[in-house]
Amino acid sequence: MLNRENSTDLGCPHIVVIDDVEGNRAVVCRHLERYGFDFEAFEGGEAALRAMQVRPPDLVLLDYMMPEMNGVDVLRVMRSNPFLAEIPVIMLTARAEGDAVVEALNAGADDYVTKPIDFEVLKARIASHLAKFNRSDGLRRANASLDERVTLRVLAIDELKSELEREVRQRMALQQENEALRKEIGREPAAPGFHPAGDANWRTTVERIGRTVDALVVAAQAGQPMNRAQLLDLQSQVAKLLAL
Repeated sequence: MLNRENSTDLGCPHIVVIDDVEGNRAVVCRHLERYGFDFEAFEGGEAALRAMQVRPPDLVLLDYMMPEMNGVDVLRVMRSNPFLAEIPVIMLTARAEGDAVVEALNAGADDYVTKPIDFEVLKARIASHLAKFNRSDGLRRANASLDERVTLRVLAIDELKSELEREVRQRMALQQENEALRKEIGREPAAPGFHPAGDANWRTTVERIGRTVDALVVAAQAGQPMNRAQLLDLQSQVAKLLAL
């Protein structure tokens, strides 16, 4: 996307003129000034390319025939540079032959105007390409904004996915711990071969309960207000424990 922060007037299109003939440059620049455009003029392609890297224009008027670096060479360098590739270029040429026009268009020219220049035609061509470029630039900005929103949503989805995966792993770990705990609870309460009837403390406790129950039964038989049936049942249960 083009950076126009260095432009002296953001509301005024900035046009670069490249022509090795000083008189031609002067005439073109006078008309651009009359039309209200901001402009810079360069004698050669190398100087213009360096300047456009610093301050990219909205449009370039490029002479076809120049020494050392001709217009097609300049155009090819521009189209290979992502910073300059999308700038509209109108070729200014004294050669109206088909092969020259085809060469310029194949190199990436957006349009051409033959010399001597009809400046009303040039003005119309400039306006047309600036309007087209501005629409394309607006679309690129909208697409860039959309791409940014899509990227943010993808990042959010990835974050949620990672969080869900962590939750699944935590749940699986808890499930494994739960299964291990259930197995631990279901195991024998002591070492293998242990039987409750062989434990002296356990047997002593049960025998004491048995004696207490026997005493209660005796008390009940003596007419004291106790539930004899329940006490007998309790005595039976103790007997079963002693039989283990």
